[in-house]
Amino acid sequence: MHSRVPVLASLALLVATTLTACGDDKSKTGAAPSATASAAAAPTEPAPPPKPKTMPALIVDSLGPYIGQIRVDMKQEKWPEKLTAAVKDLPINGQQVTLIAEKKARTPDVAAVVAELGRAGAPTILIKTDGRDDVPKELLVTPPDKVSNPPGCSVTVMVLKDLSTAVWPFKGGLGKKQRKGFAGPDLSNTGDAIKKDLAICDSSFAFFSADDTVSWEMAYNLAGTLKVVDEKSDKKKIDTLVLLGEAPVAGRAVTLKK
Repeated sequence: MHSRVPVLASLALLVATTLTACGDDKSKTGAAPSATASAAAAPTEPAPPPKPKTMPALIVDSLGPYIGQIRVDMKQEKWPEKLTAAVKDLPINGQQVTLIAEKKARTPDVAAVVAELGRAGAPTILIKTDGRDDVPKELLVTPPDKVSNPPGCSVTVMVLKDLSTAVWPFKGGLGKKQRKGFAGPDLSNTGDAIKKDLAICDSSFAFFSADDTVSWEMAYNLAGTLKVVDEKSDKKKIDTLVLLGEAPVAGRAVTLKK
């Protein structure tokens, strides 16, 4: 009788061990589908848009640049890198590019896109804006990186923060300032100042900009006024109209940001 006790104990231990092992197998087997489901649910990065084969619409509006299918948020810290990435895939091929700039766009946003298009190979950019009735509906501008050593007397114009205007030579020096008009910059008196400066400078270059807080419409109308004054003069001079990459300080020498 006593000899059967160890045998029964051994059998009980064997059964318990077998059941435990089976339980472990079930827990391991049950974990596999859960892990697979987690892997399947993991988010994936969206595929980048395909490189355009033809030039897409290039727009700058009140929200910033819209390059083909890519919206560039200029409020983000790394917007320069995103703008560069969006522009580098465009089929520019060393040719002129058309840019639609809405009136309420920010001037620095338009300037940034023009500068980036220049770095990507565009020699000129045709900017279309619905400005004043007495200025052209499109202006052909040159990116700043395409210009070097312009004559120091080259006319530079700018809309200041208070919507007054400034006209001064590229090399810096005494300029002419016109106070704000009733509904914006006084383009009539500014045009007279531009005419006088164009007459005394033998340069085919002219430069324009605006304070960062000024809407693109104001900058565009000033540049359009400059072109109209030049075309109405006895001898048209301006072949290269440059949109500066950064707003200069009125009266000081202009730096061309490449």
